[in-house]
Amino acid sequence: MQWTRAGLVVTIAVLVGVAMVHGIPSPVAAEGHPTTFGAPGRRVSGRLFNSARVTAHPHLVVVLHGDAPGHDPVYQYDFARSLAAERDDTIVLALLRPGYRDGLGGWSDGDRGLAVGDNYTEDAARQMVEAVVEAASRLHARDTVLIGHSGGAAMALIMLADRPNLASSALIASCPCDLGAWRRHMAVRDFNPLFLLPVRSVSPLSRIGQLSPKLDLRLIVGERDPVAPPWLSRRFVQAGQARGLRVRLALAPGAGHEILESPEMLAAAKDLH
Repeated sequence: MQWTRAGLVVTIAVLVGVAMVHGIPSPVAAEGHPTTFGAPGRRVSGRLFNSARVTAHPHLVVVLHGDAPGHDPVYQYDFARSLAAERDDTIVLALLRPGYRDGLGGWSDGDRGLAVGDNYTEDAARQMVEAVVEAASRLHARDTVLIGHSGGAAMALIMLADRPNLASSALIASCPCDLGAWRRHMAVRDFNPLFLLPVRSVSPLSRIGQLSPKLDLRLIVGERDPVAPPWLSRRFVQAGQARGLRVRLALAPGAGHEILESPEMLAAAKDLH
């Protein structure tokens, strides 16, 4: 994954106001405010980032990272920080998926798996749904936007199928939307037989009929993505449009797989509600 740094300017007045309204501390540093949701055994950790102005009922944007093979994911925090700086009246919450640690003291209960598409399970999705519902309640959010990258994109779609009213809009980036086809692609690409092992994961494409027709669903993929090629996203969008879903696809010109922090992603996420 790529790492970039961007500043987040938050006034003291807003920080104090949000802390008083929501009963949880606001981010007072560029690293954001660590927070947790869920009961023991289903604990989900993350970090909160505020826009410069936050009212009593802000927009909530939830960000999910990818599979992060071989390292602890933190790039979602960089994107959350940058997005909060671009939006108004918004709290951006970057969550750790089940079984993941961030190397900064945050961790979520559950099984991380082997990063071969084996942890997109119904139970993991439900654990994340519970965390998002709790976050929206605690933060008194007026609406919720869900953003997922790579494996987090697959997880976001499974979450939205499990709870169709979870979010009013979603931005799905670099998606392995057809799980079986993607795993076969990766087995060949990486010459890795682990991608051929049976898994309990759910394919987002198989749950497309459970998505809400009211959901504003946008997919974005790098034009040259070698991990989750554009044809996977196109397959999902075509299936969704055939069912009457509000789904559209955008290509990031010349981009590869790591597009979460790209200008195209920030532009697409800036005005979602």
